[in-house]
Amino acid sequence: MARYVPIAAKESTAAQLLDMTVSEFRAGVASGQLPDGKDIAGEKRWDTRLLEQIVAGDLIDGNEEIVW
Repeated sequence: MARYVPIAAKESTAAQLLDMTVSEFRAGVASGQLPDGKDIAGEKRWDTRLLEQIVAGDLIDGNEEIVW
């Protein structure tokens, strides 16, 4: 069976995708190093494509601050 990556992930899944514990993930969100989730139908979810772009370094050029 094929595996899939959801386009919007709950907190524990987002943390797992980054190979982090939930508390490490929460600390990254709290410090602004990771974006906060978005409210989708009353539940907080993280955009997995955005998380991929962060890991790849595609969102920064080193000359500006990141604003989530």
